[in-house]
Amino acid sequence: MSSTPTDIDYALLKRMAIGEQAALEELIRRHERRLYQLAYRLLKDPLETEDALQEVFLKAYENAGRFQPISTVKAWLNRITANHCLNRLRERVPQDSLDDEDKAPQLPSPTADPLEALEESQLARRLETLLESLPENQRRALVLKRFGDLSYQEIAEIMETSPGAVDGLIKRARQFLRKALAEYFE
Repeated sequence: MSSTPTDIDYALLKRMAIGEQAALEELIRRHERRLYQLAYRLLKDPLETEDALQEVFLKAYENAGRFQPISTVKAWLNRITANHCLNRLRERVPQDSLDDEDKAPQLPSPTADPLEALEESQLARRLETLLESLPENQRRALVLKRFGDLSYQEIAEIMETSPGAVDGLIKRARQFLRKALAEYFE
C-alpha cells in the first residue's frame, strides 16, 4: 500500500507539531517552488517573495498542530501564503515602480526552435503586462485561482467577498485576457 502526497504531507505536519525540524525541511522541499510562484504572482518582488515564504513556512511550523484535515495540506499552505501576501500588500506604502527589469527570471523553453522560443518569450511578457493591467481585484482572484489552486469559496474568504463575486471577477479577467491575446491563438 503506497502513501498519497496528502498522507505524506499530513504526516509531516504531525511531525512538525512535535517540533521535528527535518519534517519542516521536507515540507519546504515539497511545496516551496509552487508557493514561490503563488507569492511572486501576488507580490511582484523576488526579495519580498523570499521573505514572505520564510514567514509562511514559520507560520506553518508554529501552527502545524492546529491543522484540521478538512482540506489538504496543499490547500492549507496555499491559503496561508495567499493571506500572508495579501496582508503584505495591504501594508505596503505606495511607491513608484523603479523598473520592470527585476521580474522573476523566466526559464528558457525546452524547444529547439529559436523562433518558437522567442514567440513564447514575447507571449509570456505580454501576458505579464496584461495581468498587471487588470483591475487589482480581478488580478488577485485570477492569480489565487490559477496559481494558488484555491476554490471560489476559499478565494471569497480571503478577499472578503462572495463566491459569486469571485466567479464574476475571474470571468471578466479571463475574457479580457482572451480578447487581448487573440492574435497569439489565431
